[in-house]
Amino acid sequence: MTVGEIIRQGFHYARTCRSLWIFGFFVGIASGGSGGSGGAGNDGGVGGGTGTPGFPFALSIMDFPPVVFALLGILVVIAVAAMLVHFISEGALIEGVVRARQGGRMTIGEGIRAGWTHWGVLLRIALLYVAAVIGSLVLLVAPCVVAMRAFGPIGGIALAIPAVVIAVPWLITLHLVQAFAARIAVLENRRAFDAIHKARLFLHGRIMHGLKLIVATFVGTLAIALVSIAVMAPIVLLLVILVRVLQIVPAILLGCVVLLPVIYVLVAMLGTFRSSIWTIGYVTEVEA
Repeated sequence: MTVGEIIRQGFHYARTCRSLWIFGFFVGIASGGSGGSGGAGNDGGVGGGTGTPGFPFALSIMDFPPVVFALLGILVVIAVAAMLVHFISEGALIEGVVRARQGGRMTIGEGIRAGWTHWGVLLRIALLYVAAVIGSLVLLVAPCVVAMRAFGPIGGIALAIPAVVIAVPWLITLHLVQAFAARIAVLENRRAFDAIHKARLFLHGRIMHGLKLIVATFVGTLAIALVSIAVMAPIVLLLVILVRVLQIVPAILLGCVVLLPVIYVLVAMLGTFRSSIWTIGYVTEVEA
């Protein structure tokens, strides 16, 4: 398959499989960015209070433990829920696209059940992938740091160049293995290590095919981003004009009513498209 054919099929499933949009939405959110949280310190003066001078930050936490623990608990619950929903959605998309290729249709309930069955193995594959990436970067960066300390910037740069040359194809390979292992685990009901092992064997002789899928994913994502700008720019401009006519609160409410459904559809199509590209890429090679 050419890159163009892969993109066309990906857009076809992203546009027609509307029962998968709810799952594509949650996958699309993760594809578009990631959220983070940070702590805030209190480095004011040492005045007042009944604590030990020199430890104002520790005192502030000790003074408000219920608030701190409540916030941490909420963040943990949100993170766990987001992770669970993401992997359930990914499993549902993989099953749903394959069923659509066979002429069937997956309902939301069937998608939830399918995703629930496979979310654990998808999580384990993702964790192994992250561990492999971190371990690889540490092994590549550590010699550069040692060389820089021993021989100065020239030594660090001398090792950094071959490290980058090694890192780029290696990290791409890890990404391809992870993407195919997820499809293998779901479609063939395999465990994480078994799926990764088969993905490594599957990738032999198919590096160019994997690179085509990466290019197709990038081009399709860029196309959806451009469509999003083209669709939302006139709406935002109209809302800015209406702010001068209406009050600010009605304009905001109108913006939410108009923009939220548009954002949902675009993000859902993005997630469905990105997932379907890799599912199509794996299934077509297996069927060939």
